[in-house]
Amino acid sequence: MFTHSNHPLVNNVLKPMLEEVYAELGYTLVFQEAEGARALKLLNDGLVDGDVGRLEPITRSLKNALSVAQLDTINVVLYCRLDIYCDQSVLQDTMSRILVQTQDATLKLLTREIVAKLYFNNDWQSILTMFDAGKVDYLLWIESHLIAPLTLKNINKTATPIGPFALSHLLHVKHKALAEAVSDKINKRLITLNQPLANQL
Repeated sequence: MFTHSNHPLVNNVLKPMLEEVYAELGYTLVFQEAEGARALKLLNDGLVDGDVGRLEPITRSLKNALSVAQLDTINVVLYCRLDIYCDQSVLQDTMSRILVQTQDATLKLLTREIVAKLYFNNDWQSILTMFDAGKVDYLLWIESHLIAPLTLKNINKTATPIGPFALSHLLHVKHKALAEAVSDKINKRLITLNQPLANQL
């Protein structure tokens, strides 16, 4: 059993890819959604076989897991409505209110240095609808090679000092013998993924 986050990249790209990889090695995967802290505890305790993909700051605390393959590199960006100031300094403005795209412990860890008021929401479509309707001024979002940028029309975008972070597939150490074969197959598939695949819209 593999734990995973609820991000569209995981559901639309990584899970199907891993199902193919492990099927070629003779395994059928079972998935369980779990937020960062719970997922890592399950993995460290050996109660699951691995995790589809977790970010580097979270994986540093693991003692009983192997990073088998780097799946992607994640960047955190700030989206702003067109008619307002858009700069990473907004993150340190106590008067700013910023929507964050998930309640997962990972994003909370990555945003802990931000002093602006943060609002967490893991309803993807609701977030985009609110932003598009002008009900949200600022939005933290993640982008990468495998995640298409937002296609909303009323936005500016700026970089943030958060990241970049490696996103890695993990296995419990009891499956160490599988690591090299899994890594080889994943890396071959990643070479063919030349276009962003996980459009959230």
